[in-house]
Amino acid sequence: MRKHIVLAIVALAALVLVLFVLWPARIDDEVKVIRLIGEALPPLEALEALSTKFTEETGISVIVEQYAAQEVHQKVMSDVVAGTGTFDLVLQPHKHLGRLVDAGYLISLGGLGQSLPISSPEFDPYSDLFSNWWQEISCYDGQVYGVPFSALTMYLWYRKDLFDDAREQASFQEKYGYPLQVPEYWDQYKDIAEHFTRPSGDLYGTAIQGKRHDALWYEFLNFLYSFGGNILNTEHGWEYGDIIINSPQAIAALQYYSDLVRFSPPGTLNYTWDDALAAMQQKKIAMVIMWNDSTYAVEYSDDSLVAGNMGFAMIPKSRDYDRRVGQLEGWSYLIPKSSPNPDAAIRFVAWMMKPSNQVEQHLNGGASALKSTYDDSRVQQLTYTTASLETMAAAIAKPTIPEGPEMTEILTRELSLALARQKSPQEALDRTAVSGELVIDTSRNKPICCNPRLTRPNSPCMRRRQIRPTVTGARTTGREINATQGRRHGPV
Repeated sequence: MRKHIVLAIVALAALVLVLFVLWPARIDDEVKVIRLIGEALPPLEALEALSTKFTEETGISVIVEQYAAQEVHQKVMSDVVAGTGTFDLVLQPHKHLGRLVDAGYLISLGGLGQSLPISSPEFDPYSDLFSNWWQEISCYDGQVYGVPFSALTMYLWYRKDLFDDAREQASFQEKYGYPLQVPEYWDQYKDIAEHFTRPSGDLYGTAIQGKRHDALWYEFLNFLYSFGGNILNTEHGWEYGDIIINSPQAIAALQYYSDLVRFSPPGTLNYTWDDALAAMQQKKIAMVIMWNDSTYAVEYSDDSLVAGNMGFAMIPKSRDYDRRVGQLEGWSYLIPKSSPNPDAAIRFVAWMMKPSNQVEQHLNGGASALKSTYDDSRVQQLTYTTASLETMAAAIAKPTIPEGPEMTEILTRELSLALARQKSPQEALDRTAVSGELVIDTSRNKPICCNPRLTRPNSPCMRRRQIRPTVTGARTTGREINATQGRRHGPV
């Protein structure tokens, strides 16, 4: 009898050990579906097509919900705030990262430098990703929250059929005194825009994404950075620093940007990125500043009347600043704390980051942050690859602090008023600076000031309070800016 009892205890212990060892696998095996949400663009369409292979390999189906960018964020916030657990995995632009982290809505994958669950034999984020993009897009203040779904930036699109036309070249040379070519400087861009603006022929030199919408904010940043300006005086998106959005460089950028409205289609103040893309696809504009993840739709889509006739290059530069730049943007795979299946979500992301999957997604409209993707001969043959890589190497980070989205709304509002000629560029950016200061003061109960070295003595920001020549403290990097030349040396 005692022998049977001992044997039963041994058998029970063995069963417990087996269950303990196999339990994670059993949980993963029981997961049949994960749900993901992101922006309805070619990169996500490519992911959805690829996900069928993941289902074949793992038995886990991936339901992909696709919406416009702002609707995606609204649905994500509704889910994480209520904790309903609708989504296992969310794709979000990095400007929202600080707010999501600060509110405690995201699962941290670990600290930078630590071993991460997202790693696999085929993917090491530390060596395989463009590190500056990964750390700005998917990390916050030393913690890793995901990996890039897309490494986004904006650059110049232009129609080669117009630029290479002998009659256009002769006409331009005669009027402006120099050859028609891809513009290196913004004054050349304006000349070319003027040259091709022909309302009677339904052709315009460019298109401004002037609607009060995120597209306006993103587009203006190209001009802001290339004129030597910025929003905050910081190195990284998660840092706080002096507000410099109303610097002389920023005001010059907005003045120039506003002047381009007259070379744009009549409805340009209601344009978003979708309208700018459509205008180029329909041969209504000669050039535009647009996103790298939309290039596939203009160059290789059957819906595009200019397919095969497009050229791509870095945005022009200001003659005063004389530096080629771009903006650093992107969407990340993030896992909410309310995710019902975080392990399965991590498994899918690690699978998507395999080099072969990254290449396939990129070739179908993606914008990979994996370095090896650009070694593939098929990727190198894409007409926009060089422009993408050159711009990525010169990209400047934007704020990801929790107050960032509210500051974005303020700047977008003021930009809209400036484009509509309801405010001057100086008035619009002064109001942006004061309002941004109030947002951060209220949020953190700590003062952050407009930079006195870059602010006119009688501006609203300076009148609001006496500001010391150097702002110090936990919320300021202390990094100097040359007030005369406006140089901003961000991460490359």
